[in-house]
Amino acid sequence: MVANTINNNINATVTFKEADLSLLKNFPLASITVNEINIANKAPFIGDTLYSAKELNLSMKITELFKKADEVIELKSIATKNGQVNIIFNKENEGNFDIAIKQDKPTEEETSSNSFSFNIEEYQLENINFNYIDRSSDLVMRLENINHTGKGNFAKEILDLDTKSTAILSLDLNKVNYLHDVAVSLNAVLGIDLKNNKYTFKENTGYINQLPLEFNGFIQLVADSQLYDINFKTPTSSFKNLLALLPKQYSGNLKTIKTAGNFDLNGVVKGTLSDNRIPTFNISFSSKNAMFKYDDLPKSVEKINIASKIINKTGKIEDTYVNVDKLTFKIDEDVFSANGSVAKITTNPKVNIAAKGTVNLANISKVYPALEKDLSGILNADISTIFDMNSIEKGKYENIKNAGTINVSNFKYDGKDVAKAFYIKKTRISFNTNTIKLNEFDAKTGDSDVSITGNLDNFYGFLFKNQVLKGDFTLKSNTFKVSDFLTTNENSTEKKEKQSS
Repeated sequence: MVANTINNNINATVTFKEADLSLLKNFPLASITVNEINIANKAPFIGDTLYSAKELNLSMKITELFKKADEVIELKSIATKNGQVNIIFNKENEGNFDIAIKQDKPTEEETSSNSFSFNIEEYQLENINFNYIDRSSDLVMRLENINHTGKGNFAKEILDLDTKSTAILSLDLNKVNYLHDVAVSLNAVLGIDLKNNKYTFKENTGYINQLPLEFNGFIQLVADSQLYDINFKTPTSSFKNLLALLPKQYSGNLKTIKTAGNFDLNGVVKGTLSDNRIPTFNISFSSKNAMFKYDDLPKSVEKINIASKIINKTGKIEDTYVNVDKLTFKIDEDVFSANGSVAKITTNPKVNIAAKGTVNLANISKVYPALEKDLSGILNADISTIFDMNSIEKGKYENIKNAGTINVSNFKYDGKDVAKAFYIKKTRISFNTNTIKLNEFDAKTGDSDVSITGNLDNFYGFLFKNQVLKGDFTLKSNTFKVSDFLTTNENSTEKKEKQSS
């Protein structure tokens, strides 16, 4: 009866395995549990699922079960677990969540005689995955393993909602991954004005990975759009905040790190979100003369200076750009600096990057704990490049402007993917507008030596679009043993193939 009633009033198909009523599960409250519920879309979203869950639980006073249809049912709580929600916009900008069957506007008498509402005091999401997919802009946002609770008296038009939330965030745009498995959490009191559809941040503490943030401002639903006026910042200026931005497995134990200097993250989001506009925003990262050192590592990174912004001034998504005005650091006597920008991020990303400096690769594992293997060698770089992604995709390499050189000397690498330790005595790569030239490459592994010179083609297609790397090389070798280049796994596989044949 419930399934038929729902399906007759929405443009979707609702199914569930069973519904159970219990007077003991949350005694003295009555509990209704709907198992394996599923809301499947109809055209134009056939094959898509709006909502599914293993369980949907409702709890209320036993007396609520006997109320008439025109009386308000007061729920104590709603909870759902082990499910997913998919919000999808197709290329015609239609949303799969708009499933209510359009009806003529009811009269005031009909509205009062058929009123049916809930006054909720508490709700909970447990292990829910949320997917937001915009097929027109090729945007995919995923919130996985959502655990969220909210408490408030929804019988009032103005209330405070006490919420606690954790999730794992990922974001892809134009098939480029910008965020991957970022842990986010927010404990906040939200001021809710149901009459004006306005939601205000009050007391709150949020985290991106381990980075704390404070929010202020509001979000308001207005007609067919949303109005944003939000600002956020780090509550402290400790440089430890920068490392806290990294996932925990890459940042190491922040309790064992000493820092000096500052790191500040500030952001303002203001304006309208509609079908053809986004709010303007200005998000800045800055640090001046900072340093960090892990207690269990011998060296420190010093004189760290960062000035970076992510900006949109127009409200047009294609006008979003990123500026890294300054990035410098020093390890021992080696100084490295870089700057650059990325514009037209959502349409045809245009990249402009310059880097200059020296890095002793052996020092990387002495200042940063996340590397599994020790490196050695000296890297010298003085390069600049300007390119756009459309030119790379279409092979218009004449639009790519390169200049500079990269030199590596006394480099050593030893890993599972090489049979024996690989030594590069010296390599030198030069960049110009037309080609990337390998001027020198002298290396040794086992008893074998190789010397290579030549040109690299399609380097950017290989680097950014997973295309085939091409080249024209001259290779010389005094001794070349194939066994020096075969890993143990390859040898084992080859031996088994011979035995089986």
